[in-house]
Amino acid sequence: MHRTCKNCQTSLPTDANYCTKCGQSTKSTRQPFALFVKEALKELLDIDGRLSLTLKTLVTKPGLASYEYDQGMRAKYTPPLRLYLVISVIFFLLFSSFQQIFTGHTELSASSIDLYSRIMFVLFPMFALYIKVIYPGSYLVSNIVFSLHLHSVGYLILILIGPLEALERQHLTYLALQIPVLIYLLWYLLQAFKTMYRASWSVTAWKAALIFVIYMATLGLAFDVILPG
Repeated sequence: MHRTCKNCQTSLPTDANYCTKCGQSTKSTRQPFALFVKEALKELLDIDGRLSLTLKTLVTKPGLASYEYDQGMRAKYTPPLRLYLVISVIFFLLFSSFQQIFTGHTELSASSIDLYSRIMFVLFPMFALYIKVIYPGSYLVSNIVFSLHLHSVGYLILILIGPLEALERQHLTYLALQIPVLIYLLWYLLQAFKTMYRASWSVTAWKAALIFVIYMATLGLAFDVILPG
């Protein structure tokens, strides 16, 4: 038996999930709302095993996901841009909802939060460009993937360390808890660059440090000058 694509009227096998001509899904939107939401979230978050594998690889094996993605092993990982968008949205939603924790006492408007997210979306390609300058033999597209992965992990770390910074005024324990996170961040950056660009440790250290310093200066300029006071 066959059925017809609702979009282009192409005849399709009954077990086809997508139209072979236009690519539209054959699933009907006339279904229970709970099922529709479940499938929409699955499509958005790519919950089919790839998301959990991507996050596990990113957190425990710095740079490996970027390197393997660059080497063509892409099917097993969540697309980098999708991953970045999902994690950044979660981060800025938390930042907006719990701004008293993250900022201590200063309330930020929704427009300011939106501006932060837009600026960060512009800045991550600049990070990739800095890498291209410091690693002339690298490819810009590969650097963008690497930048997306690093920024995604950065947001995860900020989600963890943000409340600790706000609570450190209450007890020094919260300050001490930040030390392992900062050590992990330092190790992560060096290991990620080492894995991705395959240079010696000495070359990796000074190049990663130089890129980090330049990028942090760029961030400072963006938030001090571009953002409203």
